[in-house]
Amino acid sequence: MPDFIVLTLDERPDLIDAADKLASETGAWPEFMLHDPIASKYFWRLYDTFPAYQTVLMDSDGQLVAMGNTIPVTWDGTTEGLPDEGWDAILERGVLNFRNQIPPNCVSAIQAVVAPEHMGQGISKQIVRAMRRMVAHRGLNKLIAPVRPNLKHAYPLTPMERYIQWKRNDGSVFDPWLRTHVRMGASILKVCPRSMTINAPVAAWEGWTLMRFPDSGQYIVPGALAPVIIDRESDKGTYIEPNVWVLHEIGGD
Repeated sequence: MPDFIVLTLDERPDLIDAADKLASETGAWPEFMLHDPIASKYFWRLYDTFPAYQTVLMDSDGQLVAMGNTIPVTWDGTTEGLPDEGWDAILERGVLNFRNQIPPNCVSAIQAVVAPEHMGQGISKQIVRAMRRMVAHRGLNKLIAPVRPNLKHAYPLTPMERYIQWKRNDGSVFDPWLRTHVRMGASILKVCPRSMTINAPVAAWEGWTLMRFPDSGQYIVPGALAPVIIDRESDKGTYIEPNVWVLHEIGGD
Protein backbone atom coordinates (compact mmCIF):
# COMPACT_ATOMS: atom_id res chain seq x y z
CA MET A 1 0.00 0.00 0.00
CA PRO A 2 1.52 3.37 -0.98
CA ASP A 3 2.61 5.91 1.58
CA PHE A 4 0.83 9.25 1.43
CA ILE A 5 1.63 12.68 2.73
CA VAL A 6 -0.75 13.49 5.60
CA LEU A 7 -1.62 17.14 6.16
CA THR A 8 -4.23 19.27 7.83
CA LEU A 9 -5.69 22.26 6.03
CA ASP A 10 -4.31 24.80 8.48
CA GLU A 11 -0.90 23.64 7.20
CA ARG A 12 -1.97 23.97 3.56
CA PRO A 13 -4.87 26.46 3.25
CA ASP A 14 -4.16 26.60 -0.49
CA LEU A 15 -5.69 23.11 -0.72
CA ILE A 16 -9.09 24.10 0.67
CA ASP A 17 -10.75 24.62 -2.71
CA ALA A 18 -9.42 21.33 -4.06
CA ALA A 19 -10.47 19.51 -0.90
CA ASP A 20 -13.98 20.93 -1.10
CA LYS A 21 -14.26 19.85 -4.74
CA LEU A 22 -13.13 16.35 -3.80
CA ALA A 23 -16.20 16.08 -1.58
CA SER A 24 -18.77 17.87 -3.72
CA GLU A 25 -17.80 17.26 -7.34
CA THR A 26 -16.54 13.69 -7.55
CA GLY A 27 -19.87 11.92 -7.13
CA ALA A 28 -19.02 10.82 -3.61
CA TRP A 29 -22.61 11.46 -2.55
CA PRO A 30 -25.98 11.24 -4.31
CA GLU A 31 -27.03 14.66 -5.58
CA PHE A 32 -29.83 15.03 -3.03
CA MET A 33 -27.30 14.69 -0.19
CA LEU A 34 -25.77 18.00 -1.26
CA HIS A 35 -28.99 19.85 -0.40
CA ASP A 36 -29.20 19.29 3.33
CA PRO A 37 -30.06 22.68 4.93
CA ILE A 38 -27.74 22.17 7.91
CA ALA A 39 -24.85 21.44 5.56
CA SER A 40 -25.69 24.53 3.51
CA LYS A 41 -25.65 26.64 6.67
CA TYR A 42 -22.61 25.27 8.47
CA PHE A 43 -20.38 23.02 6.36
CA TRP A 44 -18.15 25.84 5.10
CA ARG A 45 -17.20 26.55 8.72
CA LEU A 46 -15.09 23.39 8.68
CA TYR A 47 -12.68 25.18 6.36
CA ASP A 48 -13.13 28.71 7.68
CA THR A 49 -13.01 28.02 11.42
CA PHE A 50 -11.69 24.48 11.92
CA PRO A 51 -9.01 23.89 9.25
CA ALA A 52 -6.76 22.14 11.78
CA TYR A 53 -9.40 19.39 12.02
CA GLN A 54 -9.56 18.70 8.26
CA THR A 55 -7.12 15.97 7.23
CA VAL A 56 -6.02 15.21 3.67
CA LEU A 57 -3.88 12.54 2.06
CA MET A 58 -1.70 13.50 -0.91
CA ASP A 59 0.30 11.34 -3.28
CA SER A 60 3.88 12.03 -4.31
CA ASP A 61 2.64 14.08 -7.27
CA GLY A 62 0.79 16.46 -4.98
CA GLN A 63 -2.68 15.17 -5.92
CA LEU A 64 -5.37 14.82 -3.29
CA VAL A 65 -6.20 11.18 -2.64
CA ALA A 66 -8.58 11.41 0.32
CA MET A 67 -9.98 13.76 2.92
CA GLY A 68 -11.41 13.38 6.40
CA ASN A 69 -13.60 16.19 7.71
CA THR A 70 -14.07 16.46 11.47
CA ILE A 71 -15.26 19.02 14.00
CA PRO A 72 -14.43 19.48 17.70
CA VAL A 73 -17.50 18.97 19.89
CA THR A 74 -18.68 18.23 23.40
CA TRP A 75 -20.13 14.86 24.39
CA ASP A 76 -21.05 13.66 27.86
CA GLY A 77 -19.82 10.14 27.12
CA THR A 78 -23.24 8.50 27.30
CA THR A 79 -25.15 6.81 24.52
CA GLU A 80 -28.11 9.05 25.36
CA GLY A 81 -25.90 12.08 24.82
CA LEU A 82 -25.42 11.20 21.16
CA PRO A 83 -28.18 13.02 19.25
CA ASP A 84 -30.76 11.10 17.25
CA GLU A 85 -30.33 13.87 14.66
CA GLY A 86 -26.79 12.58 14.11
CA TRP A 87 -24.89 14.36 11.36
CA ASP A 88 -27.03 17.49 11.33
CA ALA A 89 -26.97 17.87 15.11
CA ILE A 90 -23.28 17.24 15.64
CA LEU A 91 -22.21 19.67 12.92
CA GLU A 92 -24.44 22.36 14.39
CA ARG A 93 -23.25 21.56 17.92
CA GLY A 94 -19.62 22.05 16.96
CA VAL A 95 -20.26 25.44 15.37
CA LEU A 96 -22.46 26.69 18.23
CA ASN A 97 -19.96 25.49 20.83
CA PHE A 98 -17.27 27.53 19.11
CA ARG A 99 -19.50 30.61 19.03
CA ASN A 100 -20.25 30.20 22.73
CA GLN A 101 -16.60 29.50 23.61
CA ILE A 102 -17.38 26.04 24.98
CA PRO A 103 -14.17 23.98 24.89
CA PRO A 104 -14.45 20.59 23.14
CA ASN A 105 -13.76 17.28 24.84
CA CYS A 106 -13.86 15.10 21.73
CA VAL A 107 -14.02 15.22 17.94
CA SER A 108 -16.74 14.05 15.58
CA ALA A 109 -16.08 12.84 12.07
CA ILE A 110 -18.26 14.51 9.45
CA GLN A 111 -17.22 12.63 6.33
CA ALA A 112 -14.42 10.62 4.76
CA VAL A 113 -14.01 10.87 1.00
CA VAL A 114 -11.66 9.00 -1.32
CA ALA A 115 -10.97 10.17 -4.88
CA PRO A 116 -12.79 7.85 -7.33
CA GLU A 117 -9.60 6.63 -9.00
CA HIS A 118 -8.25 5.48 -5.62
CA MET A 119 -11.33 3.68 -4.33
CA GLY A 120 -11.12 -0.01 -3.47
CA GLN A 121 -7.50 0.24 -2.34
CA GLY A 122 -7.98 0.32 1.42
CA ILE A 123 -7.44 4.07 1.61
CA SER A 124 -10.56 4.66 3.71
CA LYS A 125 -8.80 2.89 6.56
CA GLN A 126 -5.80 5.17 6.14
CA ILE A 127 -7.91 8.32 6.32
CA VAL A 128 -9.62 7.05 9.49
CA ARG A 129 -6.21 6.35 10.98
CA ALA A 130 -5.08 9.86 9.99
CA MET A 131 -8.15 11.39 11.66
CA ARG A 132 -7.45 9.42 14.82
CA ARG A 133 -3.88 10.67 14.92
CA MET A 134 -5.08 14.23 14.41
CA VAL A 135 -7.45 13.83 17.37
CA ALA A 136 -4.59 12.58 19.55
CA HIS A 137 -2.42 15.47 18.37
CA ARG A 138 -5.12 17.88 19.55
CA GLY A 139 -4.88 16.35 23.02
CA LEU A 140 -8.23 14.54 22.86
CA ASN A 141 -8.99 10.84 23.13
CA LYS A 142 -12.36 10.20 21.51
CA LEU A 143 -13.47 10.25 17.89
CA ILE A 144 -17.20 9.78 17.38
CA ALA A 145 -18.86 9.46 14.00
CA PRO A 146 -22.39 9.32 12.58
CA VAL A 147 -21.44 6.68 10.02
CA ARG A 148 -23.31 6.28 6.73
CA PRO A 149 -23.13 2.50 6.03
CA ASN A 150 -22.07 2.18 2.43
CA LEU A 151 -24.20 -0.84 1.45
CA LYS A 152 -27.40 0.24 3.19
CA HIS A 153 -28.63 1.91 0.00
CA ALA A 154 -29.09 -1.59 -1.45
CA TYR A 155 -31.51 -2.42 1.39
CA PRO A 156 -33.58 0.76 1.85
CA LEU A 157 -36.60 -1.06 3.30
CA THR A 158 -34.64 -2.77 6.06
CA PRO A 159 -34.67 -0.83 9.35
CA MET A 160 -31.19 0.38 10.26
CA GLU A 161 -31.55 -1.23 13.69
CA ARG A 162 -31.83 -4.59 11.96
CA TYR A 163 -29.25 -3.87 9.27
CA ILE A 164 -26.45 -3.25 11.76
CA GLN A 165 -27.08 -6.71 13.26
CA TRP A 166 -26.36 -8.51 9.99
CA LYS A 167 -23.21 -10.63 9.90
CA ARG A 168 -21.15 -12.30 7.22
CA ASN A 169 -20.42 -16.03 7.31
CA ASP A 170 -17.21 -15.36 9.23
CA GLY A 171 -19.13 -13.49 11.93
CA SER A 172 -17.87 -10.05 10.94
CA VAL A 173 -20.11 -7.02 10.41
CA PHE A 174 -21.97 -7.21 7.10
CA ASP A 175 -21.57 -3.58 6.02
CA PRO A 176 -18.06 -2.84 4.65
CA TRP A 177 -17.75 0.67 6.08
CA LEU A 178 -19.00 -0.30 9.51
CA ARG A 179 -16.74 -3.36 9.34
CA THR A 180 -13.73 -1.12 8.67
CA HIS A 181 -14.47 0.92 11.79
CA VAL A 182 -15.00 -2.17 13.94
CA ARG A 183 -11.80 -3.81 12.72
CA MET A 184 -9.97 -0.63 13.71
CA GLY A 185 -11.29 -1.02 17.24
CA ALA A 186 -14.41 1.16 17.09
CA SER A 187 -17.59 0.36 18.96
CA ILE A 188 -21.04 0.59 17.37
CA LEU A 189 -23.12 2.54 19.89
CA LYS A 190 -26.57 3.17 18.43
CA VAL A 191 -28.59 4.21 15.41
CA CYS A 192 -29.23 7.91 14.86
CA PRO A 193 -32.59 7.67 13.04
CA ARG A 194 -32.81 11.29 11.86
CA SER A 195 -29.20 11.99 10.99
CA MET A 196 -30.06 14.18 8.00
CA THR A 197 -33.42 15.57 6.88
CA ILE A 198 -33.96 16.97 3.39
CA ASN A 199 -37.26 18.60 2.35
CA ALA A 200 -37.73 19.94 -1.15
CA PRO A 201 -40.39 20.43 -3.84
CA VAL A 202 -41.26 17.37 -5.92
CA ALA A 203 -39.69 18.90 -9.03
CA ALA A 204 -36.38 19.25 -7.20
CA TRP A 205 -36.46 15.59 -6.22
CA GLU A 206 -37.25 14.61 -9.79
CA GLY A 207 -34.30 16.63 -11.00
CA TRP A 208 -31.89 15.21 -8.42
CA THR A 209 -32.93 11.58 -8.97
CA LEU A 210 -33.91 11.61 -12.67
CA MET A 211 -37.13 9.89 -11.60
CA ARG A 212 -40.83 10.78 -11.82
CA PHE A 213 -43.14 10.74 -8.80
CA PRO A 214 -46.71 10.74 -10.18
CA ASP A 215 -48.42 9.85 -6.90
CA SER A 216 -47.96 10.51 -3.21
CA GLY A 217 -46.23 7.69 -1.40
CA GLN A 218 -42.87 6.16 -0.60
CA TYR A 219 -40.27 5.78 -3.33
CA ILE A 220 -36.98 3.89 -3.52
CA VAL A 221 -34.39 6.34 -4.77
CA PRO A 222 -30.87 5.40 -5.94
CA GLY A 223 -28.33 6.12 -3.22
CA ALA A 224 -30.90 6.66 -0.45
CA LEU A 225 -30.72 4.58 2.72
CA ALA A 226 -34.47 4.81 3.29
CA PRO A 227 -37.47 5.65 1.10
CA VAL A 228 -38.23 9.21 0.07
CA ILE A 229 -41.77 10.24 1.03
CA ILE A 230 -43.56 12.23 -1.68
CA ASP A 231 -46.61 14.35 -0.86
CA ARG A 232 -48.09 15.67 -4.11
CA GLU A 233 -50.74 17.75 -2.33
CA SER A 234 -48.18 19.81 -0.44
CA ASP A 235 -45.63 19.54 -3.29
CA LYS A 236 -42.99 18.20 -0.95
CA GLY A 237 -40.57 15.32 -0.87
CA THR A 238 -38.99 14.35 2.46
CA TYR A 239 -35.96 12.20 3.05
CA ILE A 240 -34.89 11.27 6.58
CA GLU A 241 -31.59 9.41 6.62
CA PRO A 242 -30.59 7.05 9.41
CA ASN A 243 -26.91 6.73 10.32
CA VAL A 244 -25.00 4.82 13.01
CA TRP A 245 -23.01 6.30 15.88
CA VAL A 246 -19.61 4.71 16.37
CA LEU A 247 -16.84 5.51 18.84
CA HIS A 248 -13.08 5.29 18.45
CA GLU A 249 -11.21 5.44 21.75
CA ILE A 250 -7.86 7.00 20.90
CA GLY A 251 -4.78 5.48 22.48
CA GLY A 252 -1.34 5.05 21.03
CA ASP A 253 -2.39 4.95 17.38
